[in-house]
Amino acid sequence: MHRHAICHIEWSSTDLERTRKFLSGLFNWKFDSWGDKYILFKPLSGVGGGIQKVERVTPGQSPVVYVEVEEIKPYLDKAIQLGGKVAVGETDIPHTGHVAQIMDPDGNIVGVFKPHSEPGKPWSV
Repeated sequence: MHRHAICHIEWSSTDLERTRKFLSGLFNWKFDSWGDKYILFKPLSGVGGGIQKVERVTPGQSPVVYVEVEEIKPYLDKAIQLGGKVAVGETDIPHTGHVAQIMDPDGNIVGVFKPHSEPGKPWSV
């Protein structure tokens, strides 16, 4: 996958099994558990993603689109220079990569992802 391509989409859900059944029934997506608070999905083609368990879904903050980048920090700095904010600072995902979330001037969230090793395979199912 090329840098700056959408590499992962993440939904929030208060009930992972209900969301899995809904999306599987609607689109025939395949799912894998990634712990008890996260499941990965893979459509028949295109970008896959994950669904995180949350207490409450906040409209406008889900789904989050992640864009693959070379390094995280320069994008956080650049977002601030362009009038945005850092919504979630850089976080390590073991054996996978680093992520962060940026808020644009209107409050929209976009994630950035830097893989540990194999570009283009951030969270495969």
